[in-house]
Amino acid sequence: MQIPNLIRNFIRKRIVSECILLPFFYPDEGEFESFQEGYRLASRKTGEELADDAPGQWRKSWRVIARNGMDDPFFVDFALGDASPVYFAYHGAGFWEPIKVADDIVKFEEILTALAALEAPCSLEAIAPLTDLNNEFYRELADDYAWEDEAREEPGYRYFSVFIEDLGADKVKTLVFLKKFFEDESFAATKERAQNLPLCLFSGIEESALALQDKLASLGVKFYAREITFSEMIALRGKI
Repeated sequence: MQIPNLIRNFIRKRIVSECILLPFFYPDEGEFESFQEGYRLASRKTGEELADDAPGQWRKSWRVIARNGMDDPFFVDFALGDASPVYFAYHGAGFWEPIKVADDIVKFEEILTALAALEAPCSLEAIAPLTDLNNEFYRELADDYAWEDEAREEPGYRYFSVFIEDLGADKVKTLVFLKKFFEDESFAATKERAQNLPLCLFSGIEESALALQDKLASLGVKFYAREITFSEMIALRGKI
């Protein structure tokens, strides 16, 4: 199925702001189907589908166009093409409950561009003209933008890069993991990648970094993690 032109152009612009609730991860060129894994597809390689048009299930015509820093998806209905509204849903609930966040992809791009120009914390007056504060998603977004440091009760998000320094005692087992992790086309590509140590595997939120470190520890791989800023994370992710 072809990606509608306006949606393809939106993905290519890769609009990112400093709010973790907004789009951060976008599909790379040629990797749109891989980006659907865990939503419409169980696996791109096998073609096994998860989609089911029953209530609460992921619909067959939905396609993920971006994910936020918490891996929650933003998606459109390909059955409607470029005219599709843009939806958001929280993952991990056991069912999918779409929240409309824009009437179409053009409006969504306008909203994201305007929000990316804001610096948090900022007043609700600055956000209100850009979004519908009666919308569940935008209410949470407004709270995230408007908080003052001294009034915030929960800790801020922390970001880390994870590097490996060797392949461990069982190099083959580690290479198998790396090939799957990077989705390399061949073991030759993975071996070439692993020639340049230390190798950065991941840059992102602390929770995901810790999960990766647990996996590396189980493989017996020597690794280290370094705390980074949000801006560093964006730059490093573009190099992985």
